Amino acid sequence: MGRPKAPCGTDAAYRRHLREGVEVDEACRRAHTEAGRKSSGRTKPRAAAKPAFTLTSEAPPADDAEQPDDMKLIVDTLRTVFKNVAEKDPTRIAPIARVFQTAVEATRGPVEPSKELTLADQLAAARAARATRTAGTGTTA
Repeated sequence: MGRPKAPCGTDAAYRRHLREGVEVDEACRRAHTEAGRKSSGRTKPRAAAKPAFTLTSEAPPADDAEQPDDMKLIVDTLRTVFKNVAEKDPTRIAPIARVFQTAVEATRGPVEPSKELTLADQLAAARAARATRTAGTGTTA
């Protein structure tokens, strides 16, 4: 005779549901969450993460200086946030990078990737240069 099954609403019942492949009920889910909090030392759910904004050490522009436009301010703010998030939680970089790229493109236009020559293009250019050199000296190859 085995041990009696743990009643629903306990962490053991949650694990049993998973082991048996049965859908986990809400009471067991709450009990598992609470057991996780107790083991980690937390008693309350985590507060939602707030974005970390830090002030830069740059002095604000003087009254007679040119005021930055809105897009420049947005790009500068996104750059600061991007650096902070990259240090603290790298998994959240992708959404911020998309917003950052959109802001940069709106400020300076679309960024064209550098056009690298393929090997075929490099060979064609070398052949053309060689043909030009031989045509100039009058010798045949």
